[in-house]
Amino acid sequence: MDEIMLIGIDGGASKVLVHKVAILINPMRFVALKPFIEVTYNSSEFYNSNFKPIVLSRQIKEHKSGSVTQAKTEVAQEKAFLESFSKAIRTILGNNVTQDVVIGMGLPGLKTADKRGISAMANGPRMPKFLDKLEKQLQAEGYKTLFPIHEIGSDADYCGLGEQWGDDGGMRGVDSAYYFGVGTGIADAMLLDKKSVPFDACSSWIAKTWEMMANEEESYENLLSAKGIQTRYGKMIGMSQEEMEKAEIYLWQIYERAFDGEEAALEMVKSIAQSLSELFYHRIRTLAVGSPETTLIEESRVLNVEHEHLGKVFERIVVGQRLGDIWEFKNFVPLLLDPVNEKLGRMIHSSDLPAEIKSLYLTKTNRLRDDLITHSELRHAPALGAAVDAYLEWIEQ
Repeated sequence: MDEIMLIGIDGGASKVLVHKVAILINPMRFVALKPFIEVTYNSSEFYNSNFKPIVLSRQIKEHKSGSVTQAKTEVAQEKAFLESFSKAIRTILGNNVTQDVVIGMGLPGLKTADKRGISAMANGPRMPKFLDKLEKQLQAEGYKTLFPIHEIGSDADYCGLGEQWGDDGGMRGVDSAYYFGVGTGIADAMLLDKKSVPFDACSSWIAKTWEMMANEEESYENLLSAKGIQTRYGKMIGMSQEEMEKAEIYLWQIYERAFDGEEAALEMVKSIAQSLSELFYHRIRTLAVGSPETTLIEESRVLNVEHEHLGKVFERIVVGQRLGDIWEFKNFVPLLLDPVNEKLGRMIHSSDLPAEIKSLYLTKTNRLRDDLITHSELRHAPALGAAVDAYLEWIEQ
Protein backbone atom coordinates (compact mmCIF):
# COMPACT_ATOMS: atom_id res chain seq x y z
CA MET A 1 0.00 0.00 0.00
CA ASP A 2 1.43 3.32 -1.11
CA GLU A 3 0.33 5.30 1.95
CA ILE A 4 2.67 3.38 4.24
CA MET A 5 6.05 1.73 4.18
CA LEU A 6 5.63 -1.59 5.99
CA ILE A 7 8.77 -3.00 7.63
CA GLY A 8 9.29 -6.35 9.34
CA ILE A 9 12.12 -6.89 11.83
CA ASP A 10 13.38 -10.14 13.31
CA GLY A 11 15.79 -9.52 16.13
CA GLY A 12 17.50 -12.78 16.89
CA ALA A 13 20.06 -13.56 19.55
CA SER A 14 23.00 -12.99 17.17
CA LYS A 15 21.72 -10.62 14.45
CA VAL A 16 18.83 -8.48 13.26
CA LEU A 17 17.07 -8.95 9.92
CA VAL A 18 14.96 -6.23 8.28
CA HIS A 19 12.94 -6.13 5.05
CA LYS A 20 10.01 -4.32 3.44
CA VAL A 21 6.71 -6.15 3.05
CA ALA A 22 4.12 -5.97 0.25
CA ILE A 23 0.41 -6.50 0.92
CA LEU A 24 -1.57 -8.58 -1.60
CA ILE A 25 -5.35 -8.96 -1.72
CA ASN A 26 -7.98 -11.49 -2.86
CA PRO A 27 -7.12 -13.23 -0.61
CA MET A 28 -5.11 -11.00 1.72
CA ARG A 29 -1.54 -12.21 2.14
CA PHE A 30 1.89 -10.73 2.66
CA VAL A 31 5.18 -11.05 0.78
CA ALA A 32 8.67 -10.19 1.99
CA LEU A 33 10.52 -7.96 -0.47
CA LYS A 34 14.21 -8.01 -1.26
CA PRO A 35 16.71 -6.90 -0.20
CA PHE A 36 16.89 -8.63 3.16
CA ILE A 37 19.25 -6.63 5.33
CA GLU A 38 21.07 -8.52 8.08
CA VAL A 39 23.34 -6.90 10.63
CA THR A 40 25.18 -9.02 13.18
CA TYR A 41 25.51 -7.64 16.68
CA ASN A 42 29.18 -8.55 16.77
CA SER A 43 29.78 -6.01 13.97
CA SER A 44 29.15 -3.26 16.52
CA GLU A 45 32.08 -1.77 18.40
CA PHE A 46 30.00 -2.14 21.57
CA TYR A 47 29.57 -5.90 21.21
CA ASN A 48 31.13 -8.07 23.91
CA SER A 49 31.86 -11.56 22.57
CA ASN A 50 32.39 -12.79 26.15
CA PHE A 51 29.00 -11.58 27.37
CA LYS A 52 27.31 -13.98 29.79
CA PRO A 53 23.55 -13.75 30.41
CA ILE A 54 22.35 -13.24 33.95
CA VAL A 55 21.38 -16.53 35.64
CA LEU A 56 17.97 -17.48 34.24
CA SER A 57 16.37 -18.08 37.64
CA ARG A 58 17.19 -14.49 38.64
CA GLN A 59 15.88 -13.19 35.32
CA ILE A 60 12.55 -14.97 35.78
CA LYS A 61 12.26 -13.75 39.37
CA GLU A 62 12.82 -10.11 38.36
CA HIS A 63 10.50 -10.49 35.38
CA LYS A 64 7.70 -11.68 37.65
CA SER A 65 8.31 -8.85 40.09
CA GLY A 66 8.19 -6.30 37.27
CA SER A 67 11.46 -4.76 38.42
CA VAL A 68 14.46 -5.46 36.17
CA THR A 69 17.82 -4.14 37.29
CA GLN A 70 20.18 -4.18 34.31
CA ALA A 71 23.75 -5.22 35.01
CA LYS A 72 26.47 -2.98 33.57
CA THR A 73 27.33 -5.74 31.10
CA GLU A 74 23.72 -5.79 29.89
CA VAL A 75 23.64 -2.01 29.41
CA ALA A 76 26.82 -2.21 27.34
CA GLN A 77 25.56 -5.14 25.24
CA GLU A 78 22.27 -3.35 24.62
CA LYS A 79 24.20 -0.60 22.84
CA ALA A 80 25.33 -3.18 20.27
CA PHE A 81 21.70 -4.23 19.72
CA LEU A 82 20.54 -0.61 19.32
CA GLU A 83 23.31 0.25 16.91
CA SER A 84 22.63 -2.86 14.82
CA PHE A 85 18.85 -2.27 14.68
CA SER A 86 19.31 1.37 13.74
CA LYS A 87 21.83 0.54 11.01
CA ALA A 88 19.58 -2.12 9.46
CA ILE A 89 16.49 0.13 9.53
CA ARG A 90 18.38 3.08 8.00
CA THR A 91 19.64 0.83 5.21
CA ILE A 92 16.11 -0.29 4.34
CA LEU A 93 14.46 3.13 4.62
CA GLY A 94 17.08 5.23 2.89
CA ASN A 95 16.78 9.03 3.07
CA ASN A 96 13.94 11.53 2.64
CA VAL A 97 11.14 9.21 3.74
CA THR A 98 7.74 10.92 3.46
CA GLN A 99 5.39 7.95 3.95
CA ASP A 100 4.26 6.71 7.34
CA VAL A 101 6.73 4.05 8.40
CA VAL A 102 4.99 1.11 10.09
CA ILE A 103 7.39 -1.23 11.86
CA GLY A 104 6.71 -4.64 13.35
CA MET A 105 9.40 -6.15 15.52
CA GLY A 106 10.04 -9.45 17.22
CA LEU A 107 12.68 -10.39 19.75
CA PRO A 108 13.19 -13.54 21.80
CA GLY A 109 12.71 -13.47 25.53
CA LEU A 110 10.05 -12.42 28.01
CA LYS A 111 8.64 -8.93 27.55
CA THR A 112 8.08 -6.14 30.07
CA ALA A 113 4.51 -5.40 31.16
CA ASP A 114 4.14 -2.69 28.49
CA LYS A 115 5.71 -5.01 25.86
CA ARG A 116 8.20 -2.33 24.91
CA GLY A 117 11.22 -3.99 26.46
CA ILE A 118 12.83 -7.34 27.26
CA SER A 119 12.87 -8.48 30.87
CA ALA A 120 14.31 -11.98 30.43
CA MET A 121 16.36 -13.51 27.61
CA ALA A 122 18.16 -16.85 27.70
CA ASN A 123 20.88 -15.88 25.21
CA GLY A 124 21.18 -12.11 25.50
CA PRO A 125 20.92 -8.96 27.62
CA ARG A 126 17.74 -7.73 29.27
CA MET A 127 16.62 -4.44 27.69
CA PRO A 128 13.58 -3.06 29.57
CA LYS A 129 13.43 0.29 27.68
CA PHE A 130 14.48 -0.93 24.26
CA LEU A 131 11.74 0.61 22.08
CA ASP A 132 11.95 3.97 23.86
CA LYS A 133 15.66 4.11 23.13
CA LEU A 134 15.37 2.88 19.53
CA GLU A 135 12.57 5.30 18.59
CA LYS A 136 14.47 8.19 20.14
CA GLN A 137 17.56 7.23 18.17
CA LEU A 138 15.66 6.95 14.87
CA GLN A 139 13.93 10.30 15.44
CA ALA A 140 17.31 11.90 16.08
CA GLU A 141 18.54 10.45 12.79
CA GLY A 142 15.77 12.26 10.89
CA TYR A 143 12.96 9.73 10.59
CA LYS A 144 9.96 11.88 11.53
CA THR A 145 7.14 9.80 9.97
CA LEU A 146 7.71 6.74 12.14
CA PHE A 147 4.44 5.31 13.40
CA PRO A 148 4.94 4.36 17.07
CA ILE A 149 6.05 0.74 17.38
CA HIS A 150 3.20 -0.66 19.45
CA GLU A 151 5.12 -3.53 21.03
CA ILE A 152 7.94 -6.02 20.82
CA GLY A 153 6.27 -9.23 19.82
CA SER A 154 7.42 -12.77 20.32
CA ASP A 155 9.66 -13.89 17.49
CA ALA A 156 8.08 -17.32 17.91
CA ASP A 157 4.51 -16.00 17.63
CA TYR A 158 5.57 -14.01 14.59
CA CYS A 159 6.86 -17.19 12.97
CA GLY A 160 3.32 -18.48 13.29
CA LEU A 161 1.78 -15.30 11.85
CA GLY A 162 4.26 -15.37 8.97
CA GLU A 163 3.43 -19.00 8.20
CA GLN A 164 -0.30 -18.24 8.44
CA TRP A 165 -0.39 -15.03 6.38
CA GLY A 166 2.67 -15.39 4.16
CA ASP A 167 2.03 -16.13 0.50
CA ASP A 168 4.04 -19.39 0.80
CA GLY A 169 3.27 -20.01 4.46
CA GLY A 170 3.38 -23.54 5.83
CA MET A 171 0.27 -23.00 7.95
CA ARG A 172 -1.95 -21.94 5.05
CA GLY A 173 -4.74 -24.33 4.13
CA VAL A 174 -5.01 -26.17 7.48
CA ASP A 175 -7.00 -25.61 10.67
CA SER A 176 -4.25 -26.62 13.08
CA ALA A 177 -0.47 -26.77 12.99
CA TYR A 178 2.62 -26.67 15.17
CA TYR A 179 5.66 -24.67 14.06
CA PHE A 180 9.16 -25.50 15.30
CA GLY A 181 11.89 -23.10 14.20
CA VAL A 182 15.58 -23.50 14.94
CA GLY A 183 17.75 -20.41 15.06
CA THR A 184 20.24 -19.50 17.76
CA GLY A 185 17.33 -20.41 20.03
CA ILE A 186 14.00 -22.19 19.47
CA ALA A 187 10.74 -20.71 18.17
CA ASP A 188 7.41 -22.41 18.97
CA ALA A 189 4.09 -21.39 17.39
CA MET A 190 0.62 -22.92 17.04
CA LEU A 191 -2.38 -22.56 14.78
CA LEU A 192 -5.57 -23.90 16.38
CA ASP A 193 -9.07 -23.58 14.92
CA LYS A 194 -7.57 -21.47 12.11
CA LYS A 195 -6.27 -18.91 14.60
CA SER A 196 -2.72 -18.13 15.69
CA VAL A 197 -2.55 -19.07 19.38
CA PRO A 198 0.40 -17.62 21.34
CA PHE A 199 2.14 -20.01 23.71
CA ASP A 200 1.99 -17.30 26.37
CA ALA A 201 -1.81 -17.46 26.21
CA CYS A 202 -1.66 -21.23 26.80
CA SER A 203 1.02 -21.33 29.47
CA SER A 204 -1.28 -23.12 31.90
CA TRP A 205 -1.24 -26.29 29.77
CA ILE A 206 1.74 -26.13 27.37
CA ALA A 207 5.33 -24.91 27.74
CA LYS A 208 7.76 -23.37 25.30
CA THR A 209 10.66 -25.55 24.26
CA TRP A 210 13.21 -23.46 26.17
CA GLU A 211 11.23 -24.05 29.38
CA MET A 212 11.25 -27.84 29.06
CA MET A 213 13.83 -30.25 30.44
CA ALA A 214 14.69 -33.28 28.32
CA ASN A 215 16.43 -34.96 31.23
CA GLU A 216 17.81 -34.02 34.64
CA GLU A 217 20.69 -32.03 33.17
CA GLU A 218 19.67 -30.68 29.76
CA SER A 219 16.81 -28.65 28.35
CA TYR A 220 15.38 -29.27 24.90
CA GLU A 221 16.76 -25.88 23.90
CA ASN A 222 20.27 -27.10 24.70
CA LEU A 223 19.68 -30.24 22.64
CA LEU A 224 17.95 -28.69 19.62
CA SER A 225 18.87 -25.01 19.23
CA ALA A 226 21.59 -24.18 16.71
CA LYS A 227 23.77 -22.70 19.44
CA GLY A 228 23.25 -25.68 21.75
CA ILE A 229 24.06 -28.16 18.98
CA GLN A 230 27.15 -26.21 17.97
CA THR A 231 28.37 -26.06 21.57
CA ARG A 232 27.83 -29.76 22.22
CA TYR A 233 29.47 -30.77 18.96
CA GLY A 234 32.42 -28.52 19.74
CA LYS A 235 32.96 -30.34 23.02
CA MET A 236 32.87 -33.67 21.19
CA ILE A 237 35.67 -32.65 18.82
CA GLY A 238 37.60 -30.52 21.32
CA MET A 239 36.81 -27.05 19.96
CA SER A 240 35.58 -24.01 21.86
CA GLN A 241 32.56 -21.98 20.76
CA GLU A 242 34.89 -19.27 19.50
CA GLU A 243 36.97 -21.78 17.54
CA MET A 244 33.82 -23.30 16.05
CA GLU A 245 32.64 -19.91 14.80
CA LYS A 246 36.05 -18.97 13.41
CA ALA A 247 36.09 -22.26 11.52
CA GLU A 248 32.48 -21.55 10.39
CA ILE A 249 31.18 -24.86 11.70
CA TYR A 250 27.44 -24.42 12.14
CA LEU A 251 24.41 -26.70 11.94
CA TRP A 252 24.63 -27.21 8.17
CA GLN A 253 28.34 -28.03 8.33
CA ILE A 254 27.72 -30.60 11.08
CA TYR A 255 25.24 -32.37 8.81
CA GLU A 256 27.72 -32.22 5.94
CA ARG A 257 30.30 -33.90 8.15
CA ALA A 258 27.77 -36.55 9.15
CA PHE A 259 26.96 -37.16 5.48
CA ASP A 260 30.71 -37.67 4.90
CA GLY A 261 30.74 -40.28 7.66
CA GLU A 262 32.46 -38.45 10.51
CA GLU A 263 31.72 -40.41 13.70
CA ALA A 264 31.19 -37.43 16.04
CA ALA A 265 28.87 -35.70 13.59
CA LEU A 266 26.89 -38.90 13.05
CA GLU A 267 26.47 -39.27 16.80
CA MET A 268 25.31 -35.66 17.03
CA VAL A 269 22.71 -35.84 14.26
CA LYS A 270 21.40 -39.11 15.71
CA SER A 271 20.80 -37.35 19.03
CA ILE A 272 19.08 -34.46 17.23
CA ALA A 273 16.64 -36.85 15.53
CA GLN A 274 15.90 -38.57 18.84
CA SER A 275 15.30 -35.31 20.73
CA LEU A 276 13.19 -33.85 17.93
CA SER A 277 11.02 -36.97 17.83
CA GLU A 278 10.52 -36.81 21.59
CA LEU A 279 9.58 -33.14 21.45
CA PHE A 280 7.09 -33.60 18.60
CA TYR A 281 5.50 -36.52 20.42
CA HIS A 282 5.22 -34.38 23.53
CA ARG A 283 3.44 -31.65 21.54
CA ILE A 284 1.03 -34.17 20.03
CA ARG A 285 0.30 -35.71 23.43
CA THR A 286 -0.13 -32.35 25.18
CA LEU A 287 -2.73 -31.23 22.65
CA ALA A 288 -4.61 -34.52 22.71
CA VAL A 289 -4.65 -35.53 26.39
CA GLY A 290 -2.49 -33.05 28.33
CA SER A 291 1.01 -33.56 29.77
CA PRO A 292 1.15 -32.67 33.46
CA GLU A 293 4.24 -34.87 33.85
CA THR A 294 6.36 -32.39 31.85
CA THR A 295 9.56 -31.44 33.68
CA LEU A 296 10.18 -27.69 33.52
CA ILE A 297 13.11 -25.43 34.34
CA GLU A 298 10.84 -23.75 36.87
CA GLU A 299 10.45 -26.81 39.10
CA SER A 300 7.41 -25.53 41.00
CA ARG A 301 5.35 -25.10 37.85
CA VAL A 302 2.97 -27.90 36.83
CA LEU A 303 0.99 -27.97 33.59
CA ASN A 304 -2.76 -28.52 33.69
CA VAL A 305 -4.31 -31.56 32.05
CA GLU A 306 -7.50 -29.76 31.04
CA HIS A 307 -7.59 -27.15 28.29
CA GLU A 308 -10.06 -25.93 25.68
CA HIS A 309 -8.34 -27.73 22.78
CA LEU A 310 -8.16 -31.14 24.46
CA GLY A 311 -8.72 -34.04 22.07
CA LYS A 312 -7.53 -32.22 18.96
CA VAL A 313 -4.63 -33.01 16.62
CA PHE A 314 -2.08 -31.07 14.62
CA GLU A 315 -2.82 -31.46 10.92
CA ARG A 316 0.69 -30.34 10.12
CA ILE A 317 4.06 -29.84 11.81
CA VAL A 318 6.21 -27.19 10.16
CA VAL A 319 9.99 -27.27 10.65
CA GLY A 320 11.48 -23.86 10.00
CA GLN A 321 14.58 -21.69 9.88
CA ARG A 322 17.96 -23.47 9.96
CA LEU A 323 16.57 -26.94 10.60
CA GLY A 324 13.95 -26.35 7.91
CA ASP A 325 16.74 -25.81 5.37
CA ILE A 326 18.18 -29.19 6.34
CA TRP A 327 14.88 -31.09 6.54
CA GLU A 328 14.21 -31.35 2.80
CA PHE A 329 17.77 -31.35 1.48
CA LYS A 330 18.07 -34.66 -0.36
CA ASN A 331 21.48 -35.66 1.01
CA PHE A 332 20.34 -35.15 4.60
CA VAL A 333 17.01 -37.03 4.38
CA PRO A 334 18.49 -40.25 5.87
CA LEU A 335 20.00 -38.20 8.72
CA LEU A 336 16.94 -36.24 9.83
CA LEU A 337 13.63 -36.64 7.94
CA ASP A 338 13.66 -40.44 7.79
CA PRO A 339 14.70 -41.15 11.41
CA VAL A 340 12.32 -38.53 12.86
CA ASN A 341 9.38 -39.91 10.88
CA GLU A 342 10.27 -43.45 11.91
CA LYS A 343 10.84 -42.66 15.60
CA LEU A 344 7.78 -40.43 15.96
CA GLY A 345 5.55 -42.95 14.20
CA ARG A 346 6.78 -45.68 16.55
CA MET A 347 6.19 -43.49 19.63
CA ILE A 348 2.63 -42.70 18.60
CA HIS A 349 1.84 -46.32 17.68
CA SER A 350 3.16 -47.73 20.98
CA SER A 351 1.61 -45.00 23.15
CA ASP A 352 -1.61 -45.05 25.17
CA LEU A 353 -3.11 -42.23 23.09
CA PRO A 354 -6.74 -42.85 22.07
CA ALA A 355 -7.09 -44.91 18.90
CA GLU A 356 -8.97 -42.10 17.15
CA ILE A 357 -6.03 -39.76 17.79
CA LYS A 358 -3.48 -42.27 16.55
CA SER A 359 -5.48 -42.86 13.36
CA LEU A 360 -5.16 -39.21 12.39
CA TYR A 361 -1.36 -39.32 12.60
CA LEU A 362 -0.64 -42.81 11.28
CA THR A 363 -1.31 -44.69 8.06
CA LYS A 364 -3.18 -48.01 8.00
CA THR A 365 0.21 -49.74 8.31
CA ASN A 366 0.99 -47.68 11.45
CA ARG A 367 3.59 -45.50 9.81
CA LEU A 368 3.64 -41.75 10.30
CA ARG A 369 1.78 -39.85 7.59
CA ASP A 370 4.28 -38.63 5.01
CA ASP A 371 2.58 -35.23 4.84
CA LEU A 372 2.51 -34.57 8.59
CA ILE A 373 5.93 -32.94 8.93
CA THR A 374 7.01 -30.43 6.31
CA HIS A 375 9.65 -27.75 6.03
CA SER A 376 8.96 -24.03 5.85
CA GLU A 377 9.50 -22.13 2.60
CA LEU A 378 9.67 -18.87 4.58
CA ARG A 379 13.25 -18.48 5.76
CA HIS A 380 12.31 -15.09 7.21
CA ALA A 381 8.91 -15.94 8.70
CA PRO A 382 9.49 -14.00 11.98
CA ALA A 383 10.09 -10.67 10.24
CA LEU A 384 7.12 -11.23 7.94
CA GLY A 385 4.89 -12.08 10.90
CA ALA A 386 6.05 -8.96 12.74
CA ALA A 387 5.03 -6.84 9.77
CA VAL A 388 1.61 -8.55 9.65
CA ASP A 389 1.02 -7.75 13.32
CA ALA A 390 2.11 -4.12 12.87
CA TYR A 391 -0.15 -3.71 9.82
CA LEU A 392 -3.20 -5.05 11.65
CA GLU A 393 -2.47 -2.67 14.53
CA TRP A 394 -2.06 0.24 12.09
CA ILE A 395 -5.43 -0.56 10.51
CA GLU A 396 -7.08 -0.39 13.94
CA GLN A 397 -5.40 2.95 14.66
